[in-house]
Amino acid sequence: MNHVVVIGAGLSGIACARALQAAGVPVRLIDKGRGIGGRMATRRTAVAGKTITFDHGAQYLAQSEDAAAIAALGKGAVDAWHLGDGTSRIVGVPGMAALPRALANGLDVTLNTRVTRVRARCGLFQIDTDAGKTAASHVVITVPAPQLAPILGETHPLVQRASDVVMRPCLTLMAAFNRDTPAPFVTRRDQNALLTWIAQNDTKPGRSTAFQTWVAQANPDWSAANIDADRSDTKRLMVDLLCSELGVVSAELCHAGLQVWRYGLVDTPLSKSFLKDGMLWAGGDWCLGAKVQDAWRSGVDIAANVLHTLGSPLSAKA
Repeated sequence: MNHVVVIGAGLSGIACARALQAAGVPVRLIDKGRGIGGRMATRRTAVAGKTITFDHGAQYLAQSEDAAAIAALGKGAVDAWHLGDGTSRIVGVPGMAALPRALANGLDVTLNTRVTRVRARCGLFQIDTDAGKTAASHVVITVPAPQLAPILGETHPLVQRASDVVMRPCLTLMAAFNRDTPAPFVTRRDQNALLTWIAQNDTKPGRSTAFQTWVAQANPDWSAANIDADRSDTKRLMVDLLCSELGVVSAELCHAGLQVWRYGLVDTPLSKSFLKDGMLWAGGDWCLGAKVQDAWRSGVDIAANVLHTLGSPLSAKA
C-alpha cells in the first residue's frame, strides 16, 4: 500500500510529490497521459524529414520570484527567451516539457493509467484505475476542477466546494512555414482578437530552426463555440487567421496541427491554494491562477499541509 498517492503529474502534482519525497514520505504519482507535465507540453513532429517541436500548452514562466525558484530546481532544463523588446521569459529547453521532466526526476510515476474513482474504504482510500485497484492512506488530486466529479462523485464535498471555479477551453494551432517567410513579430497578445496569443516558437532557445514555427491560441469564447466543431475545419480557419495576422499566404504553410485543451485556461480561480476533506486534498492551477507558478504553489502548499497532518517536523520547510 502506498502512503500517499498523487493523481495528476502536472506541475502541481510534481511539486507536491517532490516535497513529500524530500521529507521521507512514500509517494506515488499516477497520470493518464503518456508523459508528465500536464499543459506544460511539447509536441514533436516530422516535416520534410526534419523534426520540429511546438510548445502547444504553457508558453513560458513569467519572471517572478516563484518562477526563478522553479527554474533553479530545473537547472539545465531552462533558459531565457528574449523577446526582442528588452524583456525575457523563462522557458524549458529544448521544449517546455523538459522542465517538468527534470523536476520529476527520481519520483515514482505511473503513466498511461486513468483513475476512474476514489472512495473511502475502511480507513483507507480505494483508488480504481483502468489498470486495476490500489490503496493509500492519503490522496492528493491535481486534475482540472471539472474533472473532480467523475473521480469523486457529484455530491462529494470537494466537488461542491470547487463548483465556483471556472476553467475555459483553448484551441491551439501549431503551424510551420518556410524558413524565409516574413516574421513581423516574435509574440503578439490581443485579448480582443480571435487569436489572442501568437508566438514564433523557433525563436525560443534550443528549438529547431529548420522551419519558421508558430503557436497561436484562440480566444476563449471562440474556442468554446468551436470546441466540438469539425477539427479539420477549425484548423483551416485558424490557419487563415494566422496567415492574415502574419501577412503571409497559406502557400508558405508546410505543416499545421491542432490541440484542443478543453480545460486550458483558468478564468475564475478558487483563490486559495487547495481544498481538503479529511485525508483527501484537491488542488492545481485552478486554485490560484493561470500561471505555471500558480500550479507549483498549490502543490507545494498541499505537501506542507499533508506533512503537517502526518506530524512531520519538515512540514514548515516544504
